[in-house]
Amino acid sequence: MDKVLIILSDNNKGKFISKGFSSAFKSLSYFVIERKIYDLNTEEVNHIKPQIIFVYWTDMTQKDVLIDFLQKYNGDARILHCSELEREIPQEYKNNSNYIFASDNEENALKPAVDGREYKSRFVKYNYDITFCGNPASVFREEILAALILNIGGVNIFCRSFDFYKSLDEIYKLKLLDEKYIEIYKNSYKGYVDTPKELANIYVSSKINLDIKNENEKYINYRCLEIAASGGFVIAPYNKTVIKYFDDGKDIETYNDKLDLIDKIRFYLKNLNIAQLIASNGRRNVLNNHSFCDRLKSILEVVYGKDFGNR
Repeated sequence: MDKVLIILSDNNKGKFISKGFSSAFKSLSYFVIERKIYDLNTEEVNHIKPQIIFVYWTDMTQKDVLIDFLQKYNGDARILHCSELEREIPQEYKNNSNYIFASDNEENALKPAVDGREYKSRFVKYNYDITFCGNPASVFREEILAALILNIGGVNIFCRSFDFYKSLDEIYKLKLLDEKYIEIYKNSYKGYVDTPKELANIYVSSKINLDIKNENEKYINYRCLEIAASGGFVIAPYNKTVIKYFDDGKDIETYNDKLDLIDKIRFYLKNLNIAQLIASNGRRNVLNNHSFCDRLKSILEVVYGKDFGNR
């Protein structure tokens, strides 16, 4: 039985995805060992002698830890590294035949996946009108959130307190909101959640869930899959990759700019039955087409070829 070392990212997105791939490896009869990225011990890894080292890493703050490990590791495992930050990886590792990098930040590259079992939730009632779960602290996101505060009246924001108050400070400095609306924005903060079950309960009990990527990002955000797997309704930025895997207006709703987003929010708040139908279709799409097991098989074909089952 081949051994796989799963390096667990320290942020929520990376942690959830790493756990999903861990379960997928187990379902394909691999022996899986998990280690947190900050607990990596090169001597231990050399002793374990895994055939594959799998990393799903998205946090810039972990770059030095990962590169330090790569420099010290002298085994012959295939290192499968899935990330959005290829530019941060030194060329010497990209040229190593045992190091395989897959990015989900390019069209037609690594597709995201989600474990529908982790996000299974039951609708009881609506607790929120408009919800955004994620880091709001970027100018592009702050501008959209400020526009929603001004035109819709409020957004429920779930994130780390540090990130929220950073965005609050930036909104104030950029004068995106005056004192009256700054107070509304302050009251938008609802705290931090860090488990799929908690997130699923928020998504399914929100009339509208927002996906707000940073400007010019052209991939499917993991947040979209989380929301859809939970049975929540999501409005996401339009791009070719999203509509390649989701039927726009049937499985998911998209928007082109702030004005389009505001119009669609107003429409769906008045037509929740349509939003619920789209949410149901989106969940079905995700469960049928975006499992970690299917995604892992496509990755392993790169490593072993089509007959990887006979490794």
